[in-house]
Amino acid sequence: MDYSNIFAISAGGMTLERTRVEVAALNLANANTVAAPGTTPYRSLRVLAQATFGDAVSQGLAAATVQVEPTQQEPRMVYEPAHPMANPQGFVTYAGVDTVTEMVTLMSATRSYEANVAAMNSTRNLALKALDIGGNS
Repeated sequence: MDYSNIFAISAGGMTLERTRVEVAALNLANANTVAAPGTTPYRSLRVLAQATFGDAVSQGLAAATVQVEPTQQEPRMVYEPAHPMANPQGFVTYAGVDTVTEMVTLMSATRSYEANVAAMNSTRNLALKALDIGGNS
């Protein structure tokens, strides 16, 4: 049996989940960034992955196209007239990042990464056991 496809699927899944964690961490790091009046504030990002079933089976998730795109979430406007970055109306523009959503994304991606590691370890153990059984006969 060829285990390389199984390892490729798990490795592709781990790569995708690592990207999700990195993007969520970037969003959380910029959650409280302020935009100067007249400039574009930080836009939160999302990871989009797309693969056909045939490609995923034959080549693993490494065949998936992974894109990081900005979301359409509006920036937060907070009334802080004493803030140095406040606009003439007294509002400060913060990045439109939902910290709860980002934390859920972090937890979900971490659990998915762990599941891919467990699948890869199980496959490795099965392959080693098959070699051990085949070697003793």
